[in-house]
Amino acid sequence: MPTSSPTDVLTTQQAARLLGISTTSVQKMVGRGELAAWVTPGGHRRIQRAAVDALLARDAVERASPAPLETTDVPPPLRDALHVLVAEDDPDQAMWLQRVLEAHGAEIVCHLATDASQALILLERHRPDLVVTDLVMQPFDGFHLVRTIAAEPAWQHIDVLVLSGLSDDEIAARGGLPPGVARMRKPVGVERLLGYLDAAWAHHAAALARRA
Repeated sequence: MPTSSPTDVLTTQQAARLLGISTTSVQKMVGRGELAAWVTPGGHRRIQRAAVDALLARDAVERASPAPLETTDVPPPLRDALHVLVAEDDPDQAMWLQRVLEAHGAEIVCHLATDASQALILLERHRPDLVVTDLVMQPFDGFHLVRTIAAEPAWQHIDVLVLSGLSDDEIAARGGLPPGVARMRKPVGVERLLGYLDAAWAHHAAALARRA
């Protein structure tokens, strides 16, 4: 067990409050190795404060970006918008995706994550309708993200689109992708991506109509 001062560690509840997610989500992140933690002799889980601070720092950087995709407070007119989470660690690719989303014309709210661990926190906060992700990211990659989404019952409504330059053989060598995950090979053409968004928006609009 690590030797740490009280200010170096957090309980599960304290980490959840800082990250703005549920204690269950924190426990799952610990189980997946996304947050450094250990169990005390008394059976209590303790989480490294530095790991939580690192996630919060990345979140703060994205919120302060001059061209952010992250939207925290959605105004009432956009409550029925298509919410899209983009997980992409290349700033140029992220900006390109933003321009394509804006070009679609429908009401779309974007959230940006620069790796899988940040994306999972935003998934818990915003419950998007669609996740668009790269596969090659550090420290947690897109394989980790899409497999976690597929394994979480509360996220089964989320559509997933992978954009990657990896070949079929390279993806298979890393264990493949879960069933139902759509994939486009980079570089992706604008018209093809807009066509996918057309279908995603139609599916979302139909779901809204059924709830009305």
